[in-house]
Amino acid sequence: MAVTEATEPVEPIELEEPTGSQREGHRPLMTSGSILMMNVGFFGVQFSFGLTQTAVNPLFTFIGASPDELPILNLAGPVTGLFIQPLIGAMSDRTWSPRFGRRRPFILAGALLCVIILLLFPFVTTLWMGVLCLWLLDAGNNTSMEPYRALISDKLPKSQLARGFLTQSLFTGAGAVLANLSLFIFQKVLGGTAANGVPYWVYTCFALGAVCILATVLTAMLRTKEIPPSEEELAELRAAPKGVRHFVTDIAVAVREMPVSMHKIGIVFVFQWYAMFIYWQFVAVSVGESVFNTGPEQPGWDEAVGWSGLMNATYNFFTMVTALFLIGFCQRFGGKRVHAVCLGIAAVSLTALSQISSQWLTLVPMIGMGICWASMVGVPYLMVASMVPRSRTGVYMGILNMMIVVPMLVETFTFGWIFKHLLGGKGTNAILVAGILLACAALAMLWVNPPHASEESDFLPLGRHHISVYERLIVGSDGTDASLYAVNRAHAVAEEADAHVLVVSAYNPGPPPKDPLPVGARRELYGKEAALHALQAAIKYLTSDRLRSVDTRIVAGDPAEALIDAAGSDPRSLIVVGNRGIGAAEGHELGSVPSEVVHRATCDVLIVQVPADADSEFT
Repeated sequence: MAVTEATEPVEPIELEEPTGSQREGHRPLMTSGSILMMNVGFFGVQFSFGLTQTAVNPLFTFIGASPDELPILNLAGPVTGLFIQPLIGAMSDRTWSPRFGRRRPFILAGALLCVIILLLFPFVTTLWMGVLCLWLLDAGNNTSMEPYRALISDKLPKSQLARGFLTQSLFTGAGAVLANLSLFIFQKVLGGTAANGVPYWVYTCFALGAVCILATVLTAMLRTKEIPPSEEELAELRAAPKGVRHFVTDIAVAVREMPVSMHKIGIVFVFQWYAMFIYWQFVAVSVGESVFNTGPEQPGWDEAVGWSGLMNATYNFFTMVTALFLIGFCQRFGGKRVHAVCLGIAAVSLTALSQISSQWLTLVPMIGMGICWASMVGVPYLMVASMVPRSRTGVYMGILNMMIVVPMLVETFTFGWIFKHLLGGKGTNAILVAGILLACAALAMLWVNPPHASEESDFLPLGRHHISVYERLIVGSDGTDASLYAVNRAHAVAEEADAHVLVVSAYNPGPPPKDPLPVGARRELYGKEAALHALQAAIKYLTSDRLRSVDTRIVAGDPAEALIDAAGSDPRSLIVVGNRGIGAAEGHELGSVPSEVVHRATCDVLIVQVPADADSEFT
């Protein structure tokens, strides 16, 4: 029987929450909807981060700060990131509450602090009050962000890590787009200035940020369940020493034990994040000089600030677009090459921006910045998440953030003097220096050699991806014990071959026969619901972290035809099928499905010898 209905991709089926030993090797696949819901809080958190990157420095100038003071005024971000993120990471690794979970208490506490400070920030009347609010806001942002990234790694098997961090990039990009776009729009439509010198449109932007972070983080945390630890893990958590001194010791041990690859990435981060801190602080000053011929406390400064918000919204929009394709490029060419190219594009973009005097033309370099930002917020975190132990994800994410904030901390103490005495107090020169530093980061990334094979990420490699003999395994499932035995063997082969897995379930769209089938006659699945149950039974055995990805497909038609069509003519595909099951007549050694597949397939076929006692293994 030919295929009578188009193949239907099926959402991964989310199973019940695992416990105990299932935590490490058998995390359930999550549906796309569940992954989206888990990540939606990044929208609000990044809105808050976007305001600190774009709106806070202009707000400082509104209440009397000069451009050369901006680096030291931004000390809050690096210091809070240096101490809070690794400390919160270590604490969340050793925390468990049956009611609130492991990461959620920290995420919610940080979000609540952000909401309070965002509502109060525009009311500041002196510079020291603004600096205090920035310290508290950055503390809340860092308290939420690090455990949130660790939560993604906690929940997802490695086969879905890319999708999880891709979704994070999409929401962070969207949050930053709205944060920066709100600056541009509200500056155009809302006039007037409050008694403290802060325009009313700034009040509106910060209030919108408070609403966004409260709504999205609450929604995500209420809809996401954390995976409970096993009794052994609970005993280990209870026995672990508590207190800040022990958490600091835990961080120090993790630094000594971290993979060499993380040390090498840290070298790149020195140039990368020094440059980005310069960009965030001086982009408004730069376009004010080159495009609007103005500066802080001069006529037209509001317009320059609003336009810089549109520029940042533009690059964050392209961040969302780029995130859709970036993971595939990394898996094909390696994170090292992809990140180096992205840094090179950003270097060219900022160099060009420093020379542009046309208002609308300043948006063109933002395309390159968006491409690079997608790599910055996704690729390093995904590489680290796939190369460190899951039980230590929190502390290692915090350590990675330390590598980010140390260059920022150095910038706050050094660049104010450089800007005033070596760059002539020109914002365009500051942006040019940022471009040169990003070029240095790109070269440093090329200098980073792929790590030893024992430390290489098996999911998102730093070097070029190893091409295995088989890139994809296709296995059929009808829910019977014989087919599950074949699925189990396909799982083992895929682990060793580092291959993708496609599970196919075929069904007869017609009504089931009314009369009982003769003994030994061919049996089929009738209806789409039966095929869904067959897939659900199969993926229980395909949730190992070592699998690159697991996809499912339902076909209305003949099982053999469905397997052959799924494999296509790619010689790197392998069809795995049991020697008996559906289509096997009584007394026959080979069923009709494997027999037809062997005769017609253009790729390799693995026939699994299903033992007579296979029923007892899966029933």
